Amino acid sequence: MNTLSQAIKAYNSNDYQLALKLFEKSAEIYGRKIVEFQITKCKEKLSAHPSVNSAHLSVNKEEKVNVCDSPLDIATQLLLSNVKKLVLSDSEKNTLKNKWKLLTEKKSENAEVRAVALVPKDFPKDLVLAPLPDHVNDFTWYKKRKKRLGIKPEHQHVGLSIIVTTFNRPAILSITLACLVNQKTHYPFEVIVTDDGSQEDLSPIIRQYENKLDIRYVRQKDNGFQASAARNMGLRLAKYDFIGLLDCDMAPNPLWVHSYVAELLEDDDLTIIGPRKYIDTQHIDPKDFLNNASLLESLPEVKTNNSVAAKGEGTVSLDWRLEQFEKTENLRLSDSPFRFFAAGNVAFAKKWLNKSGFFDEEFNHWGGEDVEFGYRLFRYGSFFKTIDGIMAYHQEPPGKENETDREAGKNITLDIMREKVPYIYRKLLPIEDSHINRVPLVSIYIPAYNCANYIQRCVDSALNQTVVDLEVCICNDGSTDNTLEVINKLYGNNPRVRIMSKPNGGIASASNAAVSFAKGYYIGQLDSDDYLEPDAVELCLKEFLKDKTLACVYTTNRNVNPDGSLIANGYNWPEFSREKLTTAMIAHHFRMFTIRAWHLTDGFNEKIENAVDYDMFLKLSEVGKFKHLNKICYNRVLHGDNTSIKKLGIQKKNHFVVVNQSLNRQGITYYNYDEFDDLDESRKYIFNKTTEYQEEIDILKDIKIIQNKDAKIAVSIFYPNTLNGLVKKLNNIIEYNKNIFVIVLHVDKNHLTPDIKKEILAFYHKHQVNILLNNDISYYTSNRLIKTEAHLSNINKLSQLNLNCEYIIFDNHDSLFVKNDSYAYMKKYDVGMNFSALTHDWIEKINAHPPFKKLIKTYFNDNDLKSMNVKGASQGMFMTYALAHELLTIIKEVITSCQSIDSVPEYNTEDIWFQFALLILEKKTDHVFKKTSTLTYMPWERKLQWTNEQIESAKRGENIPVNKFIINSITL
Repeated sequence: MNTLSQAIKAYNSNDYQLALKLFEKSAEIYGRKIVEFQITKCKEKLSAHPSVNSAHLSVNKEEKVNVCDSPLDIATQLLLSNVKKLVLSDSEKNTLKNKWKLLTEKKSENAEVRAVALVPKDFPKDLVLAPLPDHVNDFTWYKKRKKRLGIKPEHQHVGLSIIVTTFNRPAILSITLACLVNQKTHYPFEVIVTDDGSQEDLSPIIRQYENKLDIRYVRQKDNGFQASAARNMGLRLAKYDFIGLLDCDMAPNPLWVHSYVAELLEDDDLTIIGPRKYIDTQHIDPKDFLNNASLLESLPEVKTNNSVAAKGEGTVSLDWRLEQFEKTENLRLSDSPFRFFAAGNVAFAKKWLNKSGFFDEEFNHWGGEDVEFGYRLFRYGSFFKTIDGIMAYHQEPPGKENETDREAGKNITLDIMREKVPYIYRKLLPIEDSHINRVPLVSIYIPAYNCANYIQRCVDSALNQTVVDLEVCICNDGSTDNTLEVINKLYGNNPRVRIMSKPNGGIASASNAAVSFAKGYYIGQLDSDDYLEPDAVELCLKEFLKDKTLACVYTTNRNVNPDGSLIANGYNWPEFSREKLTTAMIAHHFRMFTIRAWHLTDGFNEKIENAVDYDMFLKLSEVGKFKHLNKICYNRVLHGDNTSIKKLGIQKKNHFVVVNQSLNRQGITYYNYDEFDDLDESRKYIFNKTTEYQEEIDILKDIKIIQNKDAKIAVSIFYPNTLNGLVKKLNNIIEYNKNIFVIVLHVDKNHLTPDIKKEILAFYHKHQVNILLNNDISYYTSNRLIKTEAHLSNINKLSQLNLNCEYIIFDNHDSLFVKNDSYAYMKKYDVGMNFSALTHDWIEKINAHPPFKKLIKTYFNDNDLKSMNVKGASQGMFMTYALAHELLTIIKEVITSCQSIDSVPEYNTEDIWFQFALLILEKKTDHVFKKTSTLTYMPWERKLQWTNEQIESAKRGENIPVNKFIINSITL
């Protein structure tokens, strides 16, 4: 391993002193500019944690230890023995196994349970907590959450640094560079070609493009397969805020750069994955690509021998990931999206390198390094998304490339990946089949301050768990007694215990340091004076493994004296609900959470002294689901010095502070959670409405209903979040619809600012078009139902006013009218909808939804779903006003059925319910309605962006393909 690789490995192992020394040495070899950033980071780490003892951060894995001299716990000895790193006779091993079984055989007791209401009776009915993500990678939820919190990306150097990794293959590299020359974008980009020790001289190829691209070329010595090291060279040279990765044989389409940068500017917490197609370019001159930018996309797809990255479909090979992309809604519903991270075509913000580190250079055979890197991005909180339009074309001669090395390499790197990616790739094994993984599945963290008398019982209880794929991370928070000395003496050479020490900063500071120090994916919390039951981790972990959407699993506890004698079982609220947690701390020890969920919060609040845990678990409850186990897994030692007992007054004050902060983070500003009395020990509360609260939306009282006999059309629009661009949308509507009578907007009243009200009023006075604002449907309704319910509510609002309309248009807030004189078009038909076939995935989701399945069975045969054309996005949908009432009556019945059995569909209802209701109505009335397509084109981000010329052409009504999509960057 070269010096730079050793330095990176030391840094990733938190041995910053050694890493600094090696990076300084690397500077002499490669030049200081290459490693200047890493040197700075090492110094920052050493400055932040000056007392970290690097000797305790790692273990010599090759050293053999004699059991007689070993102070190690029993499980660690057995784990080392399993891989021959500890010398044990059969007799010694059996003795240790029997002792370990005795240590871990005790089972946690059941906690007492009783029937409780999930939602407290005094919880306001109009106080609806912010929605949780549908899955761990729900990027749509996260984007809305960031908007609610006012988090906006800040970029100093907007542009894309493209790292092209290569080894030989000059002709293929030249074609890829030619395709980069052909990029259509106004965003700046650079190309850094990183050479993994090619035998062929690639510099002539680079020189051909020096006047066409901002290009640099760096090469490392040929030390075998070192793709990670090659990529890292390029990453350290990158000058822009965004990184794009390409393999030399991946030729990007002309909008590749523009699409990536536009997406990352929108949300720089995304890791974006582009798909691939397989083509043959072996007989095409690179100049042909330079002279014809459309050549690449016109080439036929081919079949390849690449069985690792593709699957055969007839005469062509397909990207194996495409099926998963579709099933998971572009990875939004994937529990492990990093598995699809292939470094040949991805992009992310450079800021993530500071959080998750660079590519792991230990991967020195083909495969695995990109998935491991992707896992770390996922672990630290990045969201993964795939986009159809960011296509790259894999140049591979059909049937000619030998993939044996890839298969063999994958077999080697898969073992490394299992060592370093505990989530998904690791399963629970019996101790006989286990060993100490370099990255454990579980980390138990212990903030330690002046606890020399209790720490051994605490740590031993963590080590003596039935789950052995586990480490213990101890943070000594500036103890003034001999705590650190005791810890070092007892656990200083234990490979499953990692120790750090820092100046005293309080429990929140120590907790943040310890959790950041942890390597596991599942994190357990243990106070230094308490101790666990042997099956505590196993019980929680099994829940996590069953349900990947869980952010936290917690049990309950008992209170004991320092000698272990029982005082009483702890308070146990038997069922979790977010509403109850908002009124009382019910998530007691033992608690485990995922490191990803923790990174989606801002961590423990170091500005408060008490209620630190309550604050933290409120934050976690805002980003993922909780599960409670009625098991007593934790022993809480009461010795009189517990801060929650000694500082009741501060504890109470901060209790109310952190709840109100939680409400504010969720966009709930119309209620305060206030103290009911002044008693320090009391947690009685009352919810009071704030002065800003309004029972109803101000419907802009200056607006009067204008009767216009020539106006025939009503428009219903649902706004999902902010009202930015609302007036632009209104102007677009009337530009193409001269017969608009009324526009009813379903909005979130929290976004209805005075400025937006003024804009609406000005629009009303200028155009004399009626505007109605509606807010009947809660904005925390299921994402699958809310748009349908909002349109239903809008038409009810119109009915209450007895407005006489001929047609109604149901539209999206961000779609674009491009059909001139819509009314003349509409008069020819009864209804305008999009109709396409249901995919297998859609059929499965419909069949899994009892209320809708029951409705379908009433009118159709089971096999009808396969042949029915009933799917289509709802934007620009129109129908006669009378027909709308009949359809919505059917839809309302389905919604009522859903609510009666609390059954939320796993599909977007607005995409099929209107179509199904129409077909049902036709069956009921034996009448076939005149149908056509919709009026607007949705700015769907998965499709390629239109050029300005295409937009203008569309506005003129020219050359508009049916169901052509555009993205939401269009300015109306």
